[in-house]
Amino acid sequence: MADTTPSSTEQFAEAALDTLSKMDELLGGAPDGTDKVAFGDLYAYAVDPHHVPADNVLHALDRDAGLQADFQRLLENTSRYHLPEVAAASTGALEGREIAGCRIAFRPSRANPDQLYVIIEATADKTFKPAIIFVKFSDGRTRRLELPDSQNGKAQVLLETNSEIARGLLDIATEVYVK
Repeated sequence: MADTTPSSTEQFAEAALDTLSKMDELLGGAPDGTDKVAFGDLYAYAVDPHHVPADNVLHALDRDAGLQADFQRLLENTSRYHLPEVAAASTGALEGREIAGCRIAFRPSRANPDQLYVIIEATADKTFKPAIIFVKFSDGRTRRLELPDSQNGKAQVLLETNSEIARGLLDIATEVYVK
């Protein structure tokens, strides 16, 4: 009997086609026509660190659960690393996140206690240049942070501790995508 189990390439293609199909259904926007979002805009926002999305794209991503799910699939298919929710820490503040090949470390600024250094490091492939991170909150919202130029697989950014991105990175219930 022939093996009918789909290969990983076939599974990826099926997931991509499913995502495109769902996105085509959603791209018509709200019934009142206010939030039409083109797939190209979503894709550019997901992969191009220099792309500045239109306000309607960010607005639609904040409130449309279906579009959020499709965008997450897009991130899953285009990101180099996915750092899932962190297992509950026993004590103290979250000092970092880590998976095979990627580590994100958090270091408080000594000069200003209201600032936090975030160090993103590709531990397995030093030629990878992290350019964007996405933080997916438990309510489905996603926020993006463009990273400064990296060297040897490492990028560092200084954030205000109370910024939405910093709070999201430090929240064990969020997911992080690195591109």
